[in-house]
Amino acid sequence: MSFVIREFSSISEFVKSIDDELGELRKTLGDLLRRLEELRIKAEQERKLRELLLKLRGSKGAEVSNTVELKNIKIVLNPSPEQEVESIQQAIENINNRIMQLQSIRKDLEVLSGTELEVKLEVIYVNGLPKVILLKM
Repeated sequence: MSFVIREFSSISEFVKSIDDELGELRKTLGDLLRRLEELRIKAEQERKLRELLLKLRGSKGAEVSNTVELKNIKIVLNPSPEQEVESIQQAIENINNRIMQLQSIRKDLEVLSGTELEVKLEVIYVNGLPKVILLKM
């Protein structure tokens, strides 16, 4: 869990930082979606090739796992396209969730952004998301 405190000179500056982050996340999401499509094609080709080889061989051999799961992280050595697809899909889901959370926070801030209050803000971020806003006159 990460904690960061950032200061902003106005509400509009804070809203702009959220908009900038949303833009970056959307760009990353687009890049990942393009990569996912390429990997899906590759995974399908590999699956067909594997099925063909299994038919030619006549039996299934014992497959050796290339994955080591530790407490907090998974390590994959020479991942198959299917494993890459799964990993990218999980990343896409996480980015989508983060985008939705930031959009929700931004919508909540519309009440404040319409005012011309001259306030400074301290924003406490938990795991990269604003959780507490301290308004200082």
